[in-house]
Amino acid sequence: MDISRAPERRVRASRARNVPSTRRAASVETTSVDASTAPRRARGGDDVSARARALGACSVVVATLIAVPQMMKIHRRRSSRGVSFWTLGLTNVGGCLSVLNMYVLHYDQIRLAGSPLDDFGRWRDAQASLVFLWVESMNALSMLAVWPLAYAHVEEVERAFVLNVKGVNVEWSMKKACRYGLLAQCVVVVGCWVPALVALGNAGECAPMAWYGNLIGAVVAVLICVRFLPQVVESSTNKGSHSLSYVTYGCDILAGLVALAQKLFVTKERVSTWLPPLILHSMEAYVLVINYVNDRKRLGEGMERRRRDATPDAEAGVEYGSDEERVQSERLLPRSVRAGSVTIQTPERDSAEQSSPDVKTSWSRLVDVFL
Repeated sequence: MDISRAPERRVRASRARNVPSTRRAASVETTSVDASTAPRRARGGDDVSARARALGACSVVVATLIAVPQMMKIHRRRSSRGVSFWTLGLTNVGGCLSVLNMYVLHYDQIRLAGSPLDDFGRWRDAQASLVFLWVESMNALSMLAVWPLAYAHVEEVERAFVLNVKGVNVEWSMKKACRYGLLAQCVVVVGCWVPALVALGNAGECAPMAWYGNLIGAVVAVLICVRFLPQVVESSTNKGSHSLSYVTYGCDILAGLVALAQKLFVTKERVSTWLPPLILHSMEAYVLVINYVNDRKRLGEGMERRRRDATPDAEAGVEYGSDEERVQSERLLPRSVRAGSVTIQTPERDSAEQSSPDVKTSWSRLVDVFL
């Protein structure tokens, strides 16, 4: 369907849905629309400031790199302990459905932008009004990359998933549960996207599928509110962050606060648009706080344990604390350094280390914990 030949009433309605209310009246009064200027009008003409463009570009970059610290921490520690696969799965599904929600409700605006293969300059100019879609898409793709890395370093546990319902007995190991979990995510995402793509392709506009977009939006709001609950349980059970990244979720909280301030004081949006993210970021902040408290406590216990093991009394065979205390304090360290973390110091070695402390190792261990 050629956009330039679309009925002008349809084009005006499409533009009216995607511009602020303060400019909507002027939009409706327009009697003709030139297809060559549609992308510029869809993004509000030339009133997009350089500051707004820079903010949009920074948002896309942050969304693209948001999961990198999480992947780095899992890779450095060679373990995904402390990371909830339930939360990862719900985050993946919620991110993909959030992109679908925006794609459906802004389908007319996306079509007005055209194709980069036909007119790249025109398509590029229209992206200022679609930055929100790019942010959500890059964020979803970034978090999707965490799953295979976390699966590669998951600790195998027998009977990790057990279900007994009306004679149905299911017992899966941790890795098997992760594989079936990934399959379930794919089924849900594909099952939601395919009908929308087919219907939008046949209709050529978003109006017939607006109800579907709103329904997906309601599902996304519920997922945002509940997806971090499994991580709260995981962190409370493990008494520390382990492989859960402070940087990834700390940046997510900061970005959420910026978005919250914008929705409250700039665009003045409805409660339904900012309350679910506020609930999510509150749970993220709670998890980071309890993880930090537990990590500091266990780091102190581990350092004290190693200090006591390095005393002459330790060489004589005097034991301090229980084996469980030693295990719990050393679990905070990554697998790569646990084996060599407890050493018996001799006077000569102790003197050498005092004159040349292993600063690199100390900082490396701090990064392994607080990344």
